[in-house]
Amino acid sequence: MSDWKIGDDARRRTTDQLRDFRAANDGQVAWDTEAPADFTYVFHPHRVLVRAADADDFERAVAQLDKGVLTEPPRRDDVRLLDGELVRYLLPERVDGQSVPDVLDLLERSGLRPGAASPDHWVHVAPGGPGGNLCPAIEPEETGLKEPWPPQVPQRKKSCDVNVVVVDTGWNPPSGTDPRTPWLDGVTGDDELNGPDLRTYAGHGTFIAGVVRCVAPETNVFVEGFAIGGLGGGGVLESDLVLQLEEALAHDPQVINLSAGCRTRMDYPSIALELFYLFRLRKRDCVLVAAAGNDSWSAPFWPAAFDWCVGVGSLDRDGRVSDFSNFGVSADVYALGRNHVNAFPDGTFVCHESPNKGDVRVFDTGMARWSGTSFAAPLVAGRIAREISETGASAKDARDAVLASARYDSDPMVGPHHELDLLP
Repeated sequence: MSDWKIGDDARRRTTDQLRDFRAANDGQVAWDTEAPADFTYVFHPHRVLVRAADADDFERAVAQLDKGVLTEPPRRDDVRLLDGELVRYLLPERVDGQSVPDVLDLLERSGLRPGAASPDHWVHVAPGGPGGNLCPAIEPEETGLKEPWPPQVPQRKKSCDVNVVVVDTGWNPPSGTDPRTPWLDGVTGDDELNGPDLRTYAGHGTFIAGVVRCVAPETNVFVEGFAIGGLGGGGVLESDLVLQLEEALAHDPQVINLSAGCRTRMDYPSIALELFYLFRLRKRDCVLVAAAGNDSWSAPFWPAAFDWCVGVGSLDRDGRVSDFSNFGVSADVYALGRNHVNAFPDGTFVCHESPNKGDVRVFDTGMARWSGTSFAAPLVAGRIAREISETGASAKDARDAVLASARYDSDPMVGPHHELDLLP
């Protein structure tokens, strides 16, 4: 990413985000650079993930390490992840304070296959890297609008029931019965337990459920909470995320929306999410739609960068790619992500990030304005759900039909790409 993208405000904002994120997770957050504003990925300071097929090789490689690296052998976690296909290790304290990536570098130089082991990365609601955003592109803003934007679009017909699961920060139950947000009637989910003082990222899942429902009003929507009401700073470790995704599958969805993701060490594919696909999702008629991230760069952002996932970048209202949107391998298609208006909890929110740090925003209309690839993704998830509902198509056929309907365009920042029209 070019240095011109990284101004003083952006660096302060990124530093603010990481400081708050570490505090929200009891200090169990590390990053790959000395200066937090320059981070590429964020990880647990003591955990390592390994495919079960590589576990013996990993343990042999660790046993051959110089005794001056680890104080004792790593401990295998007792939790069975994906029926044992994903193994989680806890690294003891390192003698010279080496980070988990430092130890993995040593193991790979000693012969361990590159990418066989990985840090346990923190997955965050539509995050970013250097000069980017460990969050949506902006914090939520008040709005005087009383209707959602993009607007509600009635379905032409309904051929079958469709289930969408939004894996996110949880659900604000009052929004489902609020006369100001009738499009959310019938939505359910894990209660994000909001009070009058709104936590960072509170309302993120509710807002996204609203975007889905405006596009696909006949769809059943459940919000699965991985960072309830912003607890944990809006993030979850990738090894814990697969447990949430397994819970999401229990609702028999045809579409899962994940407005979250991460960069990884050396840009290797996320081990946990790769195994989730191989041993869970691949067997189902279900598609995963994910946000491409808000870094303004082309490096892989997982899971959006997987070829089995629909990665969604952001457009402005004039059809240009948003200046914050990731592009390249992480964005299969682009949809409106700038200045969405949708449902949001009532309460008081204190901004945490520069340049608005300390500003107080009062939400009392049941609505907010928000921007980011987080909100472009549910437009696409909703379009796929709508296609299934109206035609009776399989999830994968509906995905292919929606992607085939995208217009070819070119943009000075990202070059040739495909984008969906605002309304179906």
